[in-house]
Order: sequence, then C-alpha cells, then structure tokens
Amino acid sequence: MIFLGLAGNYSARDIFRHSFTLGSRKDYDALEAELVKRYGGKVETSSLTFSGRTAIAVALDSMVVARLLKKGDHVAINGFTCYAVVEAIKHVGLKPVYLDLEKIMENAILPNFSANALDAAASADPKLKAVIIQNTFGFPADIRAIEKVSKAHHLLMIEDLAHCAGRKYPDGREMGTVGDATCLSFGKGKAIDTILGGAVILRNPELSLPNSFDKSQLSRKQHTDGDAPRVSWYPLFGAIARGLTHLHLERFWLGLLLKLKWIERSGDTKIRYDKTITDWQAKLALRQVKLLKNSALREFYLVDNREECLKELKRHGAHLEEFWYETPIAPKRFYEKAKYKEADCPNAVFFAKHVVNLPTWYKTGRRKKQLAKAKTIVKSHELKGSAK
Repeated sequence: MIFLGLAGNYSARDIFRHSFTLGSRKDYDALEAELVKRYGGKVETSSLTFSGRTAIAVALDSMVVARLLKKGDHVAINGFTCYAVVEAIKHVGLKPVYLDLEKIMENAILPNFSANALDAAASADPKLKAVIIQNTFGFPADIRAIEKVSKAHHLLMIEDLAHCAGRKYPDGREMGTVGDATCLSFGKGKAIDTILGGAVILRNPELSLPNSFDKSQLSRKQHTDGDAPRVSWYPLFGAIARGLTHLHLERFWLGLLLKLKWIERSGDTKIRYDKTITDWQAKLALRQVKLLKNSALREFYLVDNREECLKELKRHGAHLEEFWYETPIAPKRFYEKAKYKEADCPNAVFFAKHVVNLPTWYKTGRRKKQLAKAKTIVKSHELKGSAK
C-alpha cells in the first residue's frame, strides 16, 4: 500500500528514531543557527516556534511593532491554503485578502496566485501592505514577477516554507531567501516533519522579535496539555493505522486516539507565544534540514470525478484521500470562519474540487511500482487540457 502522508513512508527505524531520540540545548541552538545560515537574518531576530502558524503570527507582529504595518491592514494570501495562515493574520489584527489561482488555459490551473493578481489587488486596495507566498505543494510561484510587483506597491513579503523547504525558484534562488521574513512549519506531512513546531527568520534588518514574544522565556519542555503523546508517538500511531487499513479498522483506531486526546485533528494546533519545540524535536528537524532536496512535496493533478478516482486508487492499494485541501481554505470545518467569497476565487474553488495529490517519496521496490500504477489511474481520470 502507498499513503499520501509523509509518515506513510517511515521505516521501523524512522519510527524508532522519532519516538526515542534524545536532544539537548546544543541541538536546539544548532537548528536555529543552521536556519539562520541558510535563510539569512540573525539569531537574535529569529526563533524556533511552537507551530508554523505561530511563526507567521510572530513575523506579522514584528512588522506591526516596526510600524511597517498597522492594525487593520490587509495581507494578500493564496486563495487555496490552510486556515492556519488565516488564523495567524487575524491573530495580529490584520485582514486576509484571498488571491485567485492562476489559470493558464481551460482546466489548467496552477496552485499559486499570479503576479498579475497581486498587482490588481494592490492597485485596488490601498490597505494591502503585505503578501505571503506559500509555493503550494512545493510548486514554485513566479517569484521574480511577484517581487517586482511587491516592490512597486511597497508590499512586505513573507515566504511560507511549509510545503517547500529545500526547493529553489526557477531563477536559482532558494525559497526562503527572498522575502522580508521566512516562516517554516514542522507539522505533520510538511517538508520538515516533527509533527509540531516551526521557525521564524526575520530577514529585513528593520524587523525585530516583538516584546510579546520573549525568546529567552520560551518553554522547551515536553508539553503536558495533550501534545506529548501526539508529538512523540504519532508515527507509531500512524503505522498501526496503516496496518489496520487491511481490516478497514483504521477509522476506529484514529477515533479512539482522538477521544483520548492522544492525537489532534489537522488544523487544531494553537498559536503560542510561550512555548517552542523540544530539544529532541530540534535534533530531528536539524537532520531533516541537512537532507533537504530540491524536489516537490507532492505532485498534483486535476481529475474529472475525484470520488470515483479515489475509489479506484483505493482498490489498488493507494490511500490518497488527504489531498490538501478539500475546500479552498481547509480544514473544511473552518471554511465558514474564513469568510471566503467563492465568487472572487473561481479558479481556487474549481481546483479544490478536482485536485488529487500523489506522494513523491516512493523511489524504490514494490512501492515505486504501486506509485506508478497510481499515477496511471490518476491520469486516466485527468481533466482534458489540465496537464501542467
């Protein structure tokens, strides 16, 4: 069987390493230093964080403190994204502005907004003062054109590397080395995965960490409010779920874990200014950072009837239901809170309805053949004219 989640490719050794790694403050500091070296900025204006959304909130907060933004200003974001981004913007007292995805021809839609869409939004909205670039699935945005528009309209740029750490833009620059701030998520299934955590690197010399985020006081201890079992044992829980898939019992297992509060539903992670990742998570993240490659996190295709496509995939042992995202702003249970106007983003709405993802990490043996079969099935359902 093949699975979409990154942990679906974990070997027994990977699971053991995640559950039993020991770390120290030296590992924590080494990760922070490595990220600063890679993306620029300074250690004193960068920090590891409790979550990816916390990193985005801190980056925006720093811009408000520096008076480059003010409460009530607008921030442009991808019209196809996670509610975590929306929540981070609102947390700081700013307002998200959704930009539609770029359509290059009939049924051919890219997972990022275009520079033209950003230019039009900034020209029409004097309150638009910042933009977040997420490079969805690791697919690169047109950074040179977006950078040009941002400079013309004096927009602050934040690069969100949740999907794309390690990748490069077509012009050769590494993602995360262009904007005023760089944010990473270490959440489940992200390019760097320690189940929970993140980092913020303030690259603009005018920015500094806000006083409300006291880096010296962040708790690095294992958390006791429901995070501990999930952070330590999620890969093991996932392995058990994959085993139970053969008996169609995986939903009961995951339901039990949710009831016990040993795991958390995707999208429920909090914004915390008082906590950060543990030393052992930092050690795991540092190892992954050093192994990052310039490869996409997921491949994406637009299919005609997604439900039928997923059913056929499942019959052939490919469990690819977690397709990022089932609604333009996901998880679905937060969609109404996002105040999303579908009429403004028809391409994103269409994309969310038709997209199917494929994993990119099955490189050898039987699973490589299963992935090839899955790709054949997906392509048989692909919308005419949607090939990238």
